[in-house]
Amino acid sequence: MGQLWQWAQNQLLNGLGKTRSHWVNMFLGPGLAASGLGIGLFALGMWEPLENRVYASLFLTRDRLTDMAWDDRIVVIAIDDASLDVEGPYPWTRDRYGALLDRLTFVQPAAVGFDILMPETTPVDAQLAESISFSNNVVLAVGGDGQGNTVDITPTLTQAAEEAFQRGHVKHAPDPDGISRRNFLYESHKRETTPSFAIALLETYHHSLANVLTNQTVNAPAPSSPYLDSPHRFDQHHPVYVNWPGLTRPGSQQQSPQGLTTLSFSEVLTNDQLLDQLQNKIILVGYTATGVVGTVEDPIRTPFERQISTSGVYLHAAILDNLLNNRFLTRLPQPYTLLLIMLSAMGSSLVLKPLRRRGRLIFVLALMPVWFMVAYGSFLAGLWLPIAAPIGTTFLGMMLLQVAEQRERQVLTDLFAISLSPEMADFVWQHKEELLTKGKIHSQELTATLLFSDIRGFTSISEKLPSDRLLAWLNRYFEVMTECIMAHGGVVDKYIGDAIMAAFGAPVARPGDDAVQQDALAAVRASVDMIRRLNDLNREFAAQGLPTVRFGVGIHTGPLVAGTVGSRHRANYSLFGDTVNIAARLQDMTKHLTKESPYPILMSEATYNHVADHYTMIAEKAQIQLRGRAAQTTVYTLDGLESPDSE
Repeated sequence: MGQLWQWAQNQLLNGLGKTRSHWVNMFLGPGLAASGLGIGLFALGMWEPLENRVYASLFLTRDRLTDMAWDDRIVVIAIDDASLDVEGPYPWTRDRYGALLDRLTFVQPAAVGFDILMPETTPVDAQLAESISFSNNVVLAVGGDGQGNTVDITPTLTQAAEEAFQRGHVKHAPDPDGISRRNFLYESHKRETTPSFAIALLETYHHSLANVLTNQTVNAPAPSSPYLDSPHRFDQHHPVYVNWPGLTRPGSQQQSPQGLTTLSFSEVLTNDQLLDQLQNKIILVGYTATGVVGTVEDPIRTPFERQISTSGVYLHAAILDNLLNNRFLTRLPQPYTLLLIMLSAMGSSLVLKPLRRRGRLIFVLALMPVWFMVAYGSFLAGLWLPIAAPIGTTFLGMMLLQVAEQRERQVLTDLFAISLSPEMADFVWQHKEELLTKGKIHSQELTATLLFSDIRGFTSISEKLPSDRLLAWLNRYFEVMTECIMAHGGVVDKYIGDAIMAAFGAPVARPGDDAVQQDALAAVRASVDMIRRLNDLNREFAAQGLPTVRFGVGIHTGPLVAGTVGSRHRANYSLFGDTVNIAARLQDMTKHLTKESPYPILMSEATYNHVADHYTMIAEKAQIQLRGRAAQTTVYTLDGLESPDSE
C-alpha cells in the first residue's frame, strides 16, 4: 500500500515537472495518478470491504422504500425451539422426517427439500427411504466437512430410495464479514456435477408441474430455466449473487405480506389447517432453533441480519426465490468497473479543478448520495454497481489535485521569491496562466506603485550592536513592516540591506485607471500604517534596551517591467525600470525633511495625482533634481490623514 501511494505521488510530481502545459499538469497529472491508485486498490481488493458494507445499505434502503416480497411458492418448515420442546432434543431419529413426508402427501407439495445432512446409517433409514420413494419429490442435502471433502448421503438411503430423490449441495462461501452474497449453482468434482440444493428443488418443482394436468398445463410446453439448461455457466468458477428478498424472520408464523412463510415442524405434524397452505408449494425443511445447526455451513448472515446469525436454510430459500423469478444480482463486469474508476479519477480532476477547496469538498460530499441513488436505481433493476470505488477514487482525485496545486503554489512562490499576503497569493494563483509560460515567469509591462523604505543611521547602529542582536532587531523590524505592506495588498520584492522594496500592482498587471489609483492609495495607506506600527515597535525596542528606528519612505507610480533576471544557475523575479529608480531616489530625499514633518514620506507627482482627492493635506515640497534624471521632479509630502469622506 505504501509503495502504491509513493508511485502515485511520483507519477503526480513527474507529471507536474515534465509536462508542457498547465492543462496537462493540473488535469492529466492528478487524474492519471488517482486513476492508477484507484485501480491499484481495486487489484489489491482494498475497495471490497467498503463495497460489501454499502451492499447491505442497498438492501436496507429497498426494504424501507419498496414492498418486494418473498416468492409465495416457497415455504420453510422450521425445526425451531417450539418443535424441540414437543419432539425432544436434537438429534431426532429420521422417522420424524418420514412422518412429515407422509403427512405432506395429503396436500401434494411440488417439492420437499431437507437441508439436513444424513451421512450416518441409522436403524430407521428404511422407513425414511420408503416415505421418500412414495413422495417422489424429495431433495436431500450433500455438504462438506469444511476441509474440502464431500459429506454424502448414507448408502442405506440412496440404495433403498433408488431414483426417488435428488441430491443438492448446500455448500457456500460467505464473505470475510460473514454475509452470504454469492453462491454457485453447480459443483463439479471428479467429472461429476452436483446441482445446488436450490437447483435440485427447482428441477423437482418443474417436474411436478409437468405432471399436474390442468386446463392451463395440458397444452403448455414443459417449464424450463436457463439455470437448468447450462450448468457450466453457473459452476464454482461462475458464482451468482444472491438478491435477498427481505428479512428471514426465523421461527415466526405471523408473517407480513412480504415475509417468507415459515411454519413450525411440530405444528405441521399436528395442525391440519396448516396443511392447506402447502399444496403445490416448494418446502424447505431446516434447523432454525437456537444453538442448533443443520449443516456445516450453518449459521449464516444476511444483509438484513448482519449481527445476528440466521439459519442456512434461508440462504437456499433466497437462491430458490431468485431462480423462480430470475432476479439474481448482476455485478458490473471488471472491465467496466476499471473504466468507471478511470472516469471517476479523470472526471474529478476536470470538474473539481475550477472549484476552490470548500467547493470541491461540497461537491464530493454531494456526489456521495447522488451516486448512491444511481446505484440504488441500478440495484432495483438487478445491477450491482460499485459505490465505494468511484466515490473513493473521486476523493483521491480531489486530494491529489490539492497536492498538485499546493506544489504548484509553492513553485510559483519560489519562482517569485517575494512575500505575499494570503489574499494576494490567492489572486496570483488565480492568474497564474498570465504569469507563467512553460513553468517560467515571462516578462510583462505593468503600471504599479513602488514603495521604498530605509532605516536612518543604520551603519552606526550596526557598529554598536553585536551581530546576533543586530539580526534579531532587524528581522523584528522587517517582520512588522512586511505585515503592514501585505495587509494593504502589497508584495515585498526584496530586502536590500536595511531597505525594503515593495510593489502595489504587481506581480499581476491590473489594467485600468481605477486599479492604478487603488494601488497608489494602498501604498500610501501602507506607509502611514508602517509609521504607526513603528511607534509601537520603538517602545518595544526601548524596553529591551535596543536602538529605536527612524526611517523614510519614497513612493512613485509609473510603468515598469516585471520578470525573471539572472543566469541559468540562479535567477530571481524582479521589478526594474525608471519607476524603481525614482521611488528609491525619493526615499533617499526624505532625510532632508524637517523634523516638523509628521510623516517622513515623499511621493511623486504621479502618485499625488491618484491620492490627492483622498487626503485633506498634501503639501507640495519642491521641484527637485533627482540624481540620474535630467528633468526636475515635483515631490509631495503627506501632512494629514485620509479624509473620512473619501472612498
